[in-house]
Amino acid sequence: MEQPPVAVESLPELETPDLPAPLRRIVLVGVLSIASGLGVVRLMMGRTSQSFPGQVTARIVPLTADRAGVLSAWLVEEGAQVRIGDELASISITSLVEEKTQLEQDIARLNVDLERGLAQAELDLEWRLKDINADIFSARLQSAELLEEKYQHEMEQVALSELLKDNSTTLWATNDSVIDAVSVRKPDMRESRLSTVLRVEAANNSAEVCGAQVELCEEQVEALEELKDSLPDRIRKSLGIESIERQLVTAQTRLDQLNDGESELTLTSTVIGQTGVFLREQGDYVSPGDRIVEIFDDVQRYVTADIPSSCVDDYSVGTTVVLSFAGNEQRTGRVVMVAPQAVSRTPGAESSVRVHVEPSGVLWPSVPIDSQVMVRVK
Repeated sequence: MEQPPVAVESLPELETPDLPAPLRRIVLVGVLSIASGLGVVRLMMGRTSQSFPGQVTARIVPLTADRAGVLSAWLVEEGAQVRIGDELASISITSLVEEKTQLEQDIARLNVDLERGLAQAELDLEWRLKDINADIFSARLQSAELLEEKYQHEMEQVALSELLKDNSTTLWATNDSVIDAVSVRKPDMRESRLSTVLRVEAANNSAEVCGAQVELCEEQVEALEELKDSLPDRIRKSLGIESIERQLVTAQTRLDQLNDGESELTLTSTVIGQTGVFLREQGDYVSPGDRIVEIFDDVQRYVTADIPSSCVDDYSVGTTVVLSFAGNEQRTGRVVMVAPQAVSRTPGAESSVRVHVEPSGVLWPSVPIDSQVMVRVK
């Protein structure tokens, strides 16, 4: 059975509660709450996870020459790993090259002077030996004549002495006589005996004189022989040949030293590291103090990064940072220096502060200098 419809007017009125605030205000408050919450989360998460690019660098050790010269050869390649004492380059010292040229000229001149001196010495020696040999011949000839005369006087002395022993005297002939002395026996002739005695003494004296003269001649011959033996050295000294020879030996010895490499200055590495780009080419003139190549010290590597000034408080000295190398290799470092002044690279943009990060913890991977590394606070 159908019920009769109820009239609308007979229904009770529904009571709706009043809203605490307008709908527009509620929506605005909700949007602001969501925005502020997202901002706080972004601030808390973003500042700790944001990374900044940096570059790997190292202490630069310049390789210089302390003497002027010409770069003769490179002994390593660009970017080569070197150790302490490795030879890097050789330089021909200009002053030594000039000295070498001068020595070669001096040696040539000394050789000419030596040849001329030896020729002159040979000529002088020949003439002087001729004169000395003539003097030696004359002295020996005179010695022979005196020796013969001495023997005659000695024979005469012996003969007269025998006559005196036999009580005989002698009749002497004049020097231009064709007859010799005749021995006669006249014991009573005292004058003839006295004359014979005097003749014996004269013969004895003459023999002694001749002997002394012979000795003088022999001494003269010995002196001439010694002079003959020493004559070559005396002539060499008088012509300065020995001095030329000494100068030639000294110059040749010095030239040999230069040819053996003393004129080449070899530059060696003083650190363990990597060579950079060559700043001089082979054949270039190098002055003292000029940089030839720079060596990056592997032992003292560090990272430099430009941090926005708004975030620099997180990178104070002593802060540990995370470094992301190529290949996503993670290492740690420690901030050791913060630049005292911020620099704005672009007008109107936020300024940045440069920080230096040194290794800490696990050894950093070996990457080329100036490689990019991402830096963030740990």
